[in-house]
Amino acid sequence: MLATTRGRWIGGRVLALGLALGGPGCERDPAPRDADAGEPAATDEAADDAPPPREPEGDAMVGVLVPSAEVVLVATGFARLERLDVQVGDHVGEGAVVAEMDVRGDKSELASATAAWKASKAELERLELELQQARASRADVEQLEDFVSRAELREQRFAEKLAGARKRSAGASLSQQRSKMEEASARIAEAELRAPFAGVIAKRYVDPGATLSTGEPVVQIIADARLVRFAVPEERGDALRLGAPVRVRFEDVPLEVSGTVSTIAPEIDAGTRLILAEAELRLDDAQRELLRVGTVGRVRFAGG
Repeated sequence: MLATTRGRWIGGRVLALGLALGGPGCERDPAPRDADAGEPAATDEAADDAPPPREPEGDAMVGVLVPSAEVVLVATGFARLERLDVQVGDHVGEGAVVAEMDVRGDKSELASATAAWKASKAELERLELELQQARASRADVEQLEDFVSRAELREQRFAEKLAGARKRSAGASLSQQRSKMEEASARIAEAELRAPFAGVIAKRYVDPGATLSTGEPVVQIIADARLVRFAVPEERGDALRLGAPVRVRFEDVPLEVSGTVSTIAPEIDAGTRLILAEAELRLDDAQRELLRVGTVGRVRFAGG
């Protein structure tokens, strides 16, 4: 059973602050001037020690790395957690069994329902033969209608109807037992908590042996795929479109990767006048290992 969660959008204040720090309105500190000559001071030694010029940040937008999907696997009923082999940081494939609840009661109910279903099926087959026999007897008596009493003819017709009613009752019982089998099988299947996508275990809430109630969290999984969430100033909204190429630079790593805009908010934030968007990143395994969820980067439109 799943309870899906998504990462939060970047806070307006944080975005506004980041945009202000990297926006076109930023002014750089003037070069130091010589107090006597009134001209900028410059020496060969200072020129040698000066850091290399950085790429201008005027067109960059603040973005945060987030997973494309997050999910919390929860207990499907009141039961004991029988198995939980994964640890935080473990990678799991799509459809892999992450945890398993104790299903001994459900297995016992399934066995009982299966036995009852088999018995009902055999009874239905017996009553089908009984109905066929009653029909044949009634047909034989009707052919001898001139030689038998009306009471005997009524008796044969009544026996046929009674056999048909018994067959219908057995068929209903068979359907009921089949439903019990399907319900028990479904509970057993749901007791195996499987990863809906390939990802990494982000949180582990309980340990094996714990007794859980319905909906209680077991583990949290984040998808392998990564997105960058960023905000675009209103005046630059013309460049924002689905499929637009972007470049994202993560200075702390350092690393620069490419991506494409995948989602765009339908409205402009009234307080910050920003448009929130997401871009899918193209990362290999090595880059994904370097970049942790929550890393802040600078986003630029590649076409610009």
